[in-house]
Amino acid sequence: MMNYVIKDFKTIINKMKYIDLWWYIRYTCNPYQNCEHQCIYCDARSERYHISEEFDQTIIVKNNVKEQLDRRLSKARTFLPDVVALGGVNDSYMPAEETYKNTKQVLEVLLKHQYPVSISTKSTLVLRDLELLNRIAEEAWCAIAFTITSADEEVSSFLEPRAASSEQRFLALEKIKQEYPKIQTAINLMPIVPFLEDTEENLEAILRTAHEVRVDNITFAGLTLRDQAAYFYQRIKQKYPALVEKFQALYQGQYIPQDKRYLLDLNEKVVRLCKKYSVPYRIKRRFIPSDFRRVNYLVAQHLADEAYERQLAGKYHQGYLWACNHIHNLSESLVTIAERGALETVQNVKGKIKEDVERLIKKYNKRKTLESYFG
Repeated sequence: MMNYVIKDFKTIINKMKYIDLWWYIRYTCNPYQNCEHQCIYCDARSERYHISEEFDQTIIVKNNVKEQLDRRLSKARTFLPDVVALGGVNDSYMPAEETYKNTKQVLEVLLKHQYPVSISTKSTLVLRDLELLNRIAEEAWCAIAFTITSADEEVSSFLEPRAASSEQRFLALEKIKQEYPKIQTAINLMPIVPFLEDTEENLEAILRTAHEVRVDNITFAGLTLRDQAAYFYQRIKQKYPALVEKFQALYQGQYIPQDKRYLLDLNEKVVRLCKKYSVPYRIKRRFIPSDFRRVNYLVAQHLADEAYERQLAGKYHQGYLWACNHIHNLSESLVTIAERGALETVQNVKGKIKEDVERLIKKYNKRKTLESYFG
């Protein structure tokens, strides 16, 4: 039986050191602590997040989230409106939300302050709030991504015992796109669990359906194993005992598979299927501030995309990635910095990367280019 505990917290929203380059998230907000979906691979089970051993049995309901968040955003001196992620180390639309409505309260405050929102979920309860989310999309920006990694419901229900079925998630995406087209939709094809979800048949089924329900993009990644590996192997052993040794041989006690060829082949397979079904595998950044960050964010998008393509191909990508990170954190426009001939003072902006940045500044230092960018 699930246990719910209401608790006061000192903070409700966190500013990330660097903007996340999967979904371009600046802030994270978790209306709850722990998660009811009981996904056996969940990274949040690791000690890194300092979460209770009762992670999927006791749900902490944060008290007074609406008042606390409104007060924080009203008084924040260092906060600028930017993308807030709901659903990081838990699912903001877990069953608890139906009773406590913390997520809905958070969304009402974010709408008031015109902060864009990114939601990652495995729950169709998000459909309850589509009117509210559509208003956020109209005022700022909103994206809803459903995690879907298996077309086989037996595999899906084993890996994610208390989440909605894959079919229900696809139907929810279809409904959102049909009825609320201003909301950006996506599929988180992650984690792709080796031996269970990395087959051509499974991946093609997901990409084909993604095309049919007209998602704006997918994001994909393989399975990572920190110290939650022991729990993961314990659960795998219960249903697929023959796979335990295969997993251990592939990971060798490390965070990611140690067979580089496996990773490159998986990347190639997903990218090829994305192209076959015309499903972008990078999110199109549609929240572009009108203040000094405007050109910075447009330039950073290109650097992030370049870094990602290089990473997929197994090439060196850190230079582009860190240049992107540092540009995101600038307190003035790249245009101003370039005008005084100081681009090289921005960390990692040198050589070929500097040439790319100079070219992109010229391209985006005109408002009319935004239309062609979103085109």
